[in-house]
Amino acid sequence: MGLFFLPVLLGWCVSGDAPAQALAPAAPPDLASFGATPDAAQFDRLLEQVERGDLTVSSPQQVRAVIARLDALRPRDDERRALRLRGFRCDYDDLGPPAVGLAFARAGLADARRLGDIGGEVRFGLCEANNIDGTGQTSQSIASVETALALARKHNDPRLLAQALTHRGSLRSLLGQQAAALTDFLEAQRVLTAAGLRKEAEAGLGDIAAAYRRMGDHAKALEYLRQSMAFAERQADPGLLSVALLQTAFLHEDQGRHDEALGVLRRAIEVAAGHGLEYDVAAAHLAMASALVKKGDFSGAETALATARIGFERLGDRSNEAMLQLLEGMVLAGRGDDTQALAHYDRAAREFDADPNLRYQVDLYAARSLSHEALGDYRAAMDDLKLERTGRRRLNDDARTQQSLLLQYQFDTARRDLENARLQAERRSERQKLKAVERAYRWQLAALISTGLLVLLLLGLFLRQLRSTRRINKLALTDALTGVANRRHVEVAAEQAVEQARTLGEPLSVLTFDLDWFKRINDGHGHASGDQVLVRVARACESVLRSKDLLGRMGGEEFIVLLPNTSSDAALLVAERLRDSVHRLDLSDVASELAVTISLGLAMLRPQDDGVHDVIDRADAALYRAKEAGRNRVAVEV
Repeated sequence: MGLFFLPVLLGWCVSGDAPAQALAPAAPPDLASFGATPDAAQFDRLLEQVERGDLTVSSPQQVRAVIARLDALRPRDDERRALRLRGFRCDYDDLGPPAVGLAFARAGLADARRLGDIGGEVRFGLCEANNIDGTGQTSQSIASVETALALARKHNDPRLLAQALTHRGSLRSLLGQQAAALTDFLEAQRVLTAAGLRKEAEAGLGDIAAAYRRMGDHAKALEYLRQSMAFAERQADPGLLSVALLQTAFLHEDQGRHDEALGVLRRAIEVAAGHGLEYDVAAAHLAMASALVKKGDFSGAETALATARIGFERLGDRSNEAMLQLLEGMVLAGRGDDTQALAHYDRAAREFDADPNLRYQVDLYAARSLSHEALGDYRAAMDDLKLERTGRRRLNDDARTQQSLLLQYQFDTARRDLENARLQAERRSERQKLKAVERAYRWQLAALISTGLLVLLLLGLFLRQLRSTRRINKLALTDALTGVANRRHVEVAAEQAVEQARTLGEPLSVLTFDLDWFKRINDGHGHASGDQVLVRVARACESVLRSKDLLGRMGGEEFIVLLPNTSSDAALLVAERLRDSVHRLDLSDVASELAVTISLGLAMLRPQDDGVHDVIDRADAALYRAKEAGRNRVAVEV
């Protein structure tokens, strides 16, 4: 698999609001102006036209036509151009299974070193990294990219430097380092723009969008994705369009808009299949399976997964094996076969152990916990629940860190630009002192005005970032479905409550509860009805709580209540009020004869507790005892 297809290989990334217009089937590239006999100048000109985007090469058929013409133009005794052609194949051609591609890349790397060809070393180093990633070892490919990038910085080729920066940024984004990824992508944009390579700069807009999407900044992602989609349509480039459509679907899925995601994925499959983009077809079917699982359409998901697996196996690609196993397990669990589901989850866990990805591991822990619970193995369910919570805390912490790093980077960049402008203004001023007083005055005034405008620009940027940060913080504290506090809000409030309780010597009680047999509600009445039940339960619980109490949703059907300055006896009364208010809920408007109950666990802050998580863990243990005792009851910590 060539580097040309890297945006798809690094998957789950771009967006726009609507599917792109249809593209005509791939036509052979116009090579009429090039001869068919060895000619070094024409060889170089054809390569330049392809790499600048003046000659669109996006389908396998077009790639093969260009490779054949380059081979005809290559002087037979020119080792460097022969190596350059092999590097072009690394960038654009399908080299076969990753193991074959890896051998091809390493042979090219050895020849580049022998010839002292630094550009070749960069190309084959990136090719090596790409094929290591294709074996499912994303985290191990970064070393090859770093080596190639170090060489590219010493080599006078902006296109190669931007390619290395983009490759490292894509890997960093996959590994959760979004701020660092964005610095790479934006530096690549600056390098290409400064070199006058505008088309190539625009081709990287999708990478920037992917990083913003992974950070949860959907508005910013959408802004870049619209630009990326427009560029793909202008260039009539099915490869870029396919990636953009895939990313559109991922953005819709992130926002819970599964039907819209499926519609875009069908369009992505049509584009990719129509232009021979086999990997894109398999990736789109894998994404479709994910959306169908979340909709509860397990039959459709099974079909999509089978198609995806066949496609990846035909390409010899194992980079998505963990996701295949995870989704296959979810399909089995959705059909009630939790025993077989656990076998798939365990295989997925082994794949993630070899190449960790915390975002998907958290989903694995949550799914596996539900299967353990369904089989009555509450201890294993509790263990996975703890792993999920720990993972989500890490993801939340990482997201906050990445946002802070990005804001710092943006501020530093603006400050550096201002400093450069100030220095330029000072140099202009010094030069003007040597001229007539009148001209010196005008130039000094211009410099002062320029500096003032730049200061105003920086101030405007700062205020914009401040407003954006406040908006993000507000959204980050509220659960989008129920309107109660979300996990992050609860964790911050809980730590404050512990500090207050210990400072003032007051008791602190914690209740955890979840809905009994909630999976049956989802399976029997649909996820939309399940969501309505969650909203109604949250409202009912809020109506019986005191003003000082805090109700939060930890995820799924799991809730928590913080009870400051509340003894165990008083907390037990609150718990019973919560249980009774839910038990008495009239849900006939949601579904006839639908009723819901909750099981609650109660725990108190102890002097020896390291923090609120110890209290929550004991409350969860009590909650599981309540379930084992028959549900619809309150259990107190032992």
